[in-house]
Amino acid sequence: MPNRNLVIINFKCPSYLAVLYRTSLRDCVDISLERFDFLSFELCKTKIRHCNQDLTFLCVYRPPPNKKNKLSTPQFLAEFTELLDEYANLHCNLVVVGDINLHYDSQSDLNANTLKTLLPTLNLSQLVDRPTHRRGHTLDWVVVGGDVGVSDLIVQDMLISDHFVISFSFDLQKPGPARRVVTSRNMKRIDMAALKDDVRALQLDRHDLVSSYNSDLRRILDKHAPLTTRTVTDRPSAPWLTPEVSTAKQDRRRAEREWRKSALTVHRQIFTFHREAVKEMVDKNRHQFISQKIENSTSSKELFLITGQLLGKVQNKKLPNSVPLDDLPDKFGDFFAEKIEKIRVELDAAPGHPEHAPFHGAHLTDFSPVTKEQVKKIIEKAPPKSCILDPIPSELLNECLEELLPVITDIINQSLTSGQVPPSFKHAVVTPFLKKANLDINTFKNYRPVSNLPFVSKVLEKVVLAQLSEHLAKTGMVEPLQSAYRADHSTETALLKVANDLLTACDSGSVSLLALLDLSAAFDTLDHDILLARLNTTFGITGTALGWFCSYLTGRTQAVVIQNKHSEDTILKYGVPQGSVLGPVLFTMYMQPLSKVIKHHNVLYHMFADDTQLQKSAHTKQFTELVQSIESCSDSIKQWMTVNKLKMNDDKTEIMPVGKQSKLKLLSETSSLTLSDTTVTFSTKVKNLGVHLDSNLSMDAHINSLCRTAFLEMRRISQIRHLLSLDATKTLVSAFILSRLDYCNSLLAGLPDAKLDRLQRIMNNAARLVLRKRKRDHVTPLLMTLHWLPIKARITYKIATLCYRSLQDSAPSYLSSLLKPHVPTRNLRSADAGHLVVPRVKLNAFGKRAFTYTAPSIWNSLPMSVRLSTSLPSFKSSLKTHLFREYFNP
Repeated sequence: MPNRNLVIINFKCPSYLAVLYRTSLRDCVDISLERFDFLSFELCKTKIRHCNQDLTFLCVYRPPPNKKNKLSTPQFLAEFTELLDEYANLHCNLVVVGDINLHYDSQSDLNANTLKTLLPTLNLSQLVDRPTHRRGHTLDWVVVGGDVGVSDLIVQDMLISDHFVISFSFDLQKPGPARRVVTSRNMKRIDMAALKDDVRALQLDRHDLVSSYNSDLRRILDKHAPLTTRTVTDRPSAPWLTPEVSTAKQDRRRAEREWRKSALTVHRQIFTFHREAVKEMVDKNRHQFISQKIENSTSSKELFLITGQLLGKVQNKKLPNSVPLDDLPDKFGDFFAEKIEKIRVELDAAPGHPEHAPFHGAHLTDFSPVTKEQVKKIIEKAPPKSCILDPIPSELLNECLEELLPVITDIINQSLTSGQVPPSFKHAVVTPFLKKANLDINTFKNYRPVSNLPFVSKVLEKVVLAQLSEHLAKTGMVEPLQSAYRADHSTETALLKVANDLLTACDSGSVSLLALLDLSAAFDTLDHDILLARLNTTFGITGTALGWFCSYLTGRTQAVVIQNKHSEDTILKYGVPQGSVLGPVLFTMYMQPLSKVIKHHNVLYHMFADDTQLQKSAHTKQFTELVQSIESCSDSIKQWMTVNKLKMNDDKTEIMPVGKQSKLKLLSETSSLTLSDTTVTFSTKVKNLGVHLDSNLSMDAHINSLCRTAFLEMRRISQIRHLLSLDATKTLVSAFILSRLDYCNSLLAGLPDAKLDRLQRIMNNAARLVLRKRKRDHVTPLLMTLHWLPIKARITYKIATLCYRSLQDSAPSYLSSLLKPHVPTRNLRSADAGHLVVPRVKLNAFGKRAFTYTAPSIWNSLPMSVRLSTSLPSFKSSLKTHLFREYFNP
């Protein structure tokens, strides 16, 4: 809804409460999303701030009592009286509106009479004096108190409900446009030739290269685009209102005045012509502007922001309002530091010392210097993101890359050869972001710290990462079952391996336990001394290279920045740098010895960064031993983590039995296990790396979630479809709907058609939305026009691609090992067909869905010409062409 914000509340009842307000009022409207303790009615509280006074607006819905909801009128009277008492004692300006479902107009309604007697004692008045329902009676009330003046109260039957619409006005001075002070640079006026000349003439201090680089570039930037501070007024933006549109509007107003003055038909026709011309011009310009923004967007985040702006749902960054802005950065800085310190104090009190496995192989002693060409490739591939610590924005750096490349290369090589990271590269700025929109803004633990580091520091880290990765690959020190931050690995490949093991166990008649372990602030609590010792003894990093990592980890600082206000610097004594390139990889290296602990218990496992999951299968008669094995393994993991300064959350760990329904019924006597001193009750469904899994691996929960989210996104896009071009709509649908349908869709292979048809209906509706077709229009021509493969074909495409990559050694080894080439017992012409072994299975619902079955079956069904493709791009192209013909040209 353009220029409107809509907030819908639903906590308990099947009905909803909604608050709709103009976008221009968003700075003075505060809608509370807190859950109230009242059971007999729904409540939404909104505070409206205007001038120097506030107004509290309460929206109420009371469902009629019945046997199903077990509500009663006395209960409502007690709770509603409590609500009115609370706000009356606050002496605030109050408006209460809603469907009370009591006959206010009836003299014989004792319950309504009770409230009628109560209201005057609280200085409240009920203003509706006529029926609000088609059957008569006043069920909907408007109660006011304080100095609120209500006028123009009208009750109308709008023929859209059995309740009438009540409209009224109360005097509020419209807030003026918000004004704020901004500091910025006018980058558009920079003379790039002059800027490059100044950059080329730089004479940097070789003994303090980074400081000289930062200060001199800032000086040049100040010369060409000086910082200016000015006060700006926030007004609704309409970039499509060009000078041509303004001229056309003037012509329209002139024609309108002429018509109203003369009242002649010819002048009315002229006015109508100009009015339609303006409308057509505005629509065309707006259409082009929005479509261009969408088509030029580079990330789903940017697309989401554009869509939110069009829907009027963009929200400002929320910050606590209980602390003065000047004090807020320090408060956040102290909170983030104290949170980690508290965990470390608890961990440091535990006994034990970590063990490090000895390294055998070629050591990494020194980093090799890099060339300007290598650095240039890294910078050109890097996203154009800037940090306030950068002396110039990354866009300008790319413009002057040829002039700055020698300096940046010298900075990197000086760091590599000296084994020292420049101090300015070890300072981060942190911005707090609310984790979820409905969380309390005044609770600091509801905020996530997001760190930013200088651009060139990340280039340096990428250079080191490339040489570190080469060392790990040569020495075979990469954990095969760690899927995070590795090429050719993803959440989908990890889940495909986990699901394959669970499905094959179910097919053999076994039951499994899947345990999802949870860690607290794992990246922030790891110990630097332990990590450096592990890099040395376990991974063979010595000499200058080890010294570089020591310099990289120690002496780091961060400061919280909110609206250009900085906190005091905080020293980071623990953890890997957030927002860095090397941090996640160092964390996985820190965690690597954990696999040995798990293997000792003969338990299968998989890791994705700090997400560790365990699984083990057994016959139902051995389920007690299976539980004990998971308990013992989990206890050993917790002990290892404690010694290694990582905190495991037993109460957030999830355990789910997996198996055939008839098998799981035999386990009803065991419904939990014990981790340390915490009893963990078995779950029937869990969310694992973004995918909902249930005990029967039916994927129903995941499909339900997909459908709910996809239809929500489709509704959002449909509301702005009239503003979008065909290509822009395709971009949004691909980003918000098709991407969700494709995420981990390899797990859906082998499901019954009835389940996949639900997802196909989503795709069909999306195709109709893009091409503006009716609901009953045949969808196959639409899919062909858009060149969209159906859901089944997309699943086949994903698995076939993973199979090709596995056979070409460009997929995780844990997937490649599941595929075995078919070797005929006799020398037949089909011996060189490149077929894979399809294992025998017992149950269609499990065995035929495992990757070990679906991948060979799909691969063997492909034409030889597709299987023999010489590269991944040519394979994908041939595969899509083959599937397109197979599904659309039977």
